[in-house]
Amino acid sequence: MRGRLWAALFAAMALTLTACVPSGEDSDADEQGGQEPAAPSEELAAFYEQSLTWEDCEGSLRCTHVEVPMDYSDPEGETLEIAMVASLPEDETEGTEDSDGSDGSDGDVEYLLTNPGGPGESGYDLVAEMSDYVFSAPLQEHYGIIGFDLRGVHRSAPVECFTDEQMDDYREQTETVDEAEELADELEAAREAARQVGEDCLERTGESLEFVDTESAARDMDVIRAALGQETLHYMGFSYGTHLGITYAELFGDRVGRFVLDGMMDTSIDGQQLSLAQARGFDAAFEDFAQWCAGRESCPVEGEASDVVDAVQELFAQVAQEPVAMPSDRTLSVSVLVEGFILPMYDAQGWPLLEQALTAAVDEQDFTMFQAWADASAGRGPDGSYDWQNSMAFNAVMCLDFPASADDEQIQDDLETMAQEAPTFGPYFGHSGILCGEWPFEASGEPEEPQLDGVEEILFIGTSGDPATPVRWAEDMHQMVPESSLLVYEGEGHIAYAAGDECVEEIVHGYLLDGELFEGRTEC
Repeated sequence: MRGRLWAALFAAMALTLTACVPSGEDSDADEQGGQEPAAPSEELAAFYEQSLTWEDCEGSLRCTHVEVPMDYSDPEGETLEIAMVASLPEDETEGTEDSDGSDGSDGDVEYLLTNPGGPGESGYDLVAEMSDYVFSAPLQEHYGIIGFDLRGVHRSAPVECFTDEQMDDYREQTETVDEAEELADELEAAREAARQVGEDCLERTGESLEFVDTESAARDMDVIRAALGQETLHYMGFSYGTHLGITYAELFGDRVGRFVLDGMMDTSIDGQQLSLAQARGFDAAFEDFAQWCAGRESCPVEGEASDVVDAVQELFAQVAQEPVAMPSDRTLSVSVLVEGFILPMYDAQGWPLLEQALTAAVDEQDFTMFQAWADASAGRGPDGSYDWQNSMAFNAVMCLDFPASADDEQIQDDLETMAQEAPTFGPYFGHSGILCGEWPFEASGEPEEPQLDGVEEILFIGTSGDPATPVRWAEDMHQMVPESSLLVYEGEGHIAYAAGDECVEEIVHGYLLDGELFEGRTEC
């Protein structure tokens, strides 16, 4: 059981499912498929009719925000501001004016909305800092690419729970469970800690903490669409962003334009099934790395791939029992080590760096690189400050989006299954039922097969060696969604389009730029 209960608080790895919150508007997709989108309800009209005020920012980019209801069942109540940034084609950038919406928001520009996943990652930063890496020149020449921070993330009414120092303590928690008879006492202690976390998050974040669910975020996307002057929405979502895209398509099927969902999630399974699938995925990706490492003279572990796997499992167990004292009075707990170990496994290009970090840890007990990767994943800067608490935004969305069992026996069974089926990473993935069972607000959603009314076509992408969103999720979703076409990329890594594969780019560009999409399934 080592570390698994406390890891539930400090290393949540599962992605999220669809939440259902009260609706202030009906999409009427059954009656309107293929027709112009329905007008918003009277209560939401002011949000849908707002004009955007654009300003120069981030060098050559343009920034603005949209105002949305905090609670869509109470449109006349409190509001939130959703931060947006636009990378416009060069011929549209020149001559734009501030404060009057004349820089493309009147419909002259075709926009592509995007989300990088998480939940908790910043779509604003994706566009502001990584556009040239993520989006090809043809896409940037054709579309105004829009990044936005979801409600609860970074610049958009962020979820805040701790001071920077408290966030360090939260991530570096070193409590462990070694004996089965300690389980009941440790569960109660973990639940008490979870209750305190929830109370702190509510106190610092305020009432908006209740409304950072995925459905509300999808409704925000439709307000963004209208404010941009677009009759339909073009969208490219990665990882959790695929779940966000599917939720939008369920709500507003008649407004779906060209949708590319890469790193497909399965919205029909529950949170623990998601977490188990990811644990298996990372174990499988690690075994591939171990095979690669064992064939190299520079590998720090002699022998076969199984010896590399055994050495890393022993390393995790060692740090779980004796956390490592790091510079600046910091501690490397097993949760931080696992978080850092996972980051370079998202892409096979990170394997040489992972080998280098593993060599330092095995030969010199130097965990500096793992701590640095974990800090980067958590949004911690070199000065110890957190730009935003993305892991807390993750937890807030996860706990709102779907229910998790809080039954002691079920939690114990789930933890045992995780450790047996994913022996390297499974023991440290934790159980969302502990934190979410004590969250200030109950979950409002259930796992369900998506029903897309009014959607003509949509592109799903899965990668055969994806550890975070297993390719089976894309395959299963393709079977559930008749309107979908499925592209399977045969390779390692989390996202297929960013891999720069010519075959993948050709298919994605053919769809996003020319509206050409194959039927059924194909592979690259």
